[in-house]
Amino acid sequence: MKLRPVEELPTPALTDLDKLISRLGGTEALTASARAHGAFTRAREVKTAIDLLRLVLTYGPGGLSLRSAATVAAEGGLCDLSDVALMKRIGRAADWLEALCAEQIGRADAALGEAVGAITLVDGSLIQSPGTGTNYRLHLQWDATRQRSVAARITTTAVGERLDLLSSSGISLLIGERGYPQPDGLRTTLASGADVLVRLTWNSLSLTGNDGQPLDWLARCEQAHREGSVDLAVLVCKAHRRFEPLPMRLVLLPKPAEAAAAARQAAERASRKDQRKRVDPRTLACADHLILLTSLPPARFTVAQLGALYRLRWQIELLFKRLKSLLHLDRLPAKDADLARAWLHAHLLIALLVEDYIADEGAFPP
Repeated sequence: MKLRPVEELPTPALTDLDKLISRLGGTEALTASARAHGAFTRAREVKTAIDLLRLVLTYGPGGLSLRSAATVAAEGGLCDLSDVALMKRIGRAADWLEALCAEQIGRADAALGEAVGAITLVDGSLIQSPGTGTNYRLHLQWDATRQRSVAARITTTAVGERLDLLSSSGISLLIGERGYPQPDGLRTTLASGADVLVRLTWNSLSLTGNDGQPLDWLARCEQAHREGSVDLAVLVCKAHRRFEPLPMRLVLLPKPAEAAAAARQAAERASRKDQRKRVDPRTLACADHLILLTSLPPARFTVAQLGALYRLRWQIELLFKRLKSLLHLDRLPAKDADLARAWLHAHLLIALLVEDYIADEGAFPP
């Protein structure tokens, strides 16, 4: 099938491109940014930075392979490049696309202003490369108050999940999953003025009571089962390292019976996989409970309120699900590091633009 030249495409396609360029700051700003990041240095096969952006979006969120994207570009009169040459051009745009993502987040923050009392969710999602290529992780902060992404970073899996990996303004409370409680990250986040609420396992951190004695997890789980919850002051320490103990608050909430049984089964499967003869009794006892660590004071936040706040995490889990099921962020086709980074940041950029569109007044009818 012969493809139509770009000038014969329906007018809405070009109109939509103009709107996209406008939301990214306009042609002049995009051109300057592309030059500053080495993505567009001279007009040869690709005449403008806007043409380069179209090529990137055709290959990335457009869902085409390099060969198909090169064919479409040639048939549409955009440029005439081999798939190898196109791969190099798109790969050199990785830093530019990363900068565009950061600018888009900053632009949204400036438009909305600083939110008072912002509740921010933090999480990361694994993105696997084909074959034996490098795997990546998308780190995100999602503002549950404004329903927007407020910070994002794509790294290799060598970079772990930390509360202080991403920085954004206006955070009053940062909520994280059980991979996030680390002593240094907790201290840095609290020093920034934000409170934290994170989930724990019994061996996530070195915790003691205010008396400096290690916690008796079996006794605390029994207490939570008997009394309905546990709420006590603890100190976060670093085993075998110099670290000023960090005062925090530990909360245990019994899980519903079905959830507790599933957690116990998961613990037993993990034990068999690791070829351990028996599961640690503390692991089984704690599997029956939701364990939270927070800096929020008991005078202002009850145990029930902490549980309700933590359940807001479903919002960022749904966000990752949308990114993978609708935008296909989990279908990374590239093994080359620069090409993979460009592909991933192109998808992230589109996701941020979609959030921008949705945030517009009148984006949806009443």
